[in-house]
Amino acid sequence: MSDTNLTATDPARFGRFEIRLAQRQLLIDGAPVALGSRAFDVLAVLVERRDRLVSKSELIELVWPGLVVEENNLQVQVSMLRKLLGAQVIATIPGRGYRFTAAATAQDSPPAPPAAPARAALPAAPAAGPPQLLVADDNKVNRLLLCRALELMGHRVAGVEDGAQALALLRRERFELLLLDLEMPGLDGFAVLEQLAADADLRDLPVIVTSSVEGVASVARCIALGADDYLSKPVNPVLLKARVTSSLEKKRLRDQQKALIERLAAGAAPVDAGPPATGAARVQASVLQARLHGLAALAQAAPPEDTLEALDSWHTLMFDAVLAHGGVVNLVGGDTLVALFGAPLALPDPADAARAAVRAALEMAEMVELFNAERAARSRPPVALGIGIASGELVAGYTGAPRRTAYTCAGATLERAAQIAVLTADRAHPIVVDAPTHAALAGRLVTEALPAGLAPGGLHAVRAG
Repeated sequence: MSDTNLTATDPARFGRFEIRLAQRQLLIDGAPVALGSRAFDVLAVLVERRDRLVSKSELIELVWPGLVVEENNLQVQVSMLRKLLGAQVIATIPGRGYRFTAAATAQDSPPAPPAAPARAALPAAPAAGPPQLLVADDNKVNRLLLCRALELMGHRVAGVEDGAQALALLRRERFELLLLDLEMPGLDGFAVLEQLAADADLRDLPVIVTSSVEGVASVARCIALGADDYLSKPVNPVLLKARVTSSLEKKRLRDQQKALIERLAAGAAPVDAGPPATGAARVQASVLQARLHGLAALAQAAPPEDTLEALDSWHTLMFDAVLAHGGVVNLVGGDTLVALFGAPLALPDPADAARAAVRAALEMAEMVELFNAERAARSRPPVALGIGIASGELVAGYTGAPRRTAYTCAGATLERAAQIAVLTADRAHPIVVDAPTHAALAGRLVTEALPAGLAPGGLHAVRAG
């Protein structure tokens, strides 16, 4: 095995392919390859630990932290990687796990890619580094043990001994999660939850209640007051890690969704600006239209709150996939989401926009698969995803009144993406792309040409996984 190290700032090459962790890119023969984020994470874990075998349980824990994932999800990602890299690159050790077997070759670091165009400012984010958590518990021993357990997980932790101290600290500093005891002198856990719910700045803070109070009534009251989860004392360390990881991930997705929605609602012009410059231009871009098929049937059969929960979760997952691959959400309405790649943030090569759109689509499909597994565990019916992608010329720019503008687009490419998305309603081909998008993939993914009678115009289905 080579001594070449792979770090976030030092790409490494293995024969025909190269891995760039910082850019989250896999290149084959120097060209970027469309790869879902989970598949990339599996590859990164195996490469970083290529000096040893990696067990299946370790891979699942690192790639899907805090989630209950079936082993076949891991097998799907490994199978995808083997199709791209060759069966011999990832060896299976029966009953034990996987090992990355390709030898690394030293290389000069490639020149840094050109800086991406500046994005619109997002709401204030926490400082870089581990998430900061707050523990509120009047029992000093319990508090210290819980803080120590969280620190060993890699978090920054502060501890207080009562509810009043917790609220005061939360209003002074930014925390990502509160672990709250119920039985405390003065302001107890229930009172803290009530005050958090009434505070516009704190009501979205995730809260995990940790308590020795037994009974369904206490748990139900905590959830009704806004708590995200409930752990009985003594706290099981495995459950603690899973619930904390899950709560932090949900908060991250909510924050991203909120920021994106605010961008869409506010537009690019300041409130007191004069008539906005349209910035009208003909651009080469890719349009992704995602459809949540079967929403009408779900709304008719399921309770209203279940329908809205499914819709909200679907929007959150789709927003995250678009943002992760450099896209901009252009339209959200009911069961439809439209995203642009290559506009208004232009890319040097239009083919890069098409490949980014396909990578986002693959991640969307992966997220919906895991979302459906979670819904099945709660005896909820699955949701179905359909995605149409078209690439080509758009007329784009800003429209609206002086106090409210939005970036919008029009043209045959937009209409073609919508028409392709409709074709996915039969659920046989969840991701379908037009001929220009397929040409940009250059054979880097497994695709299937759709019959001309079914879909004229050189459409191809992309195999997700």
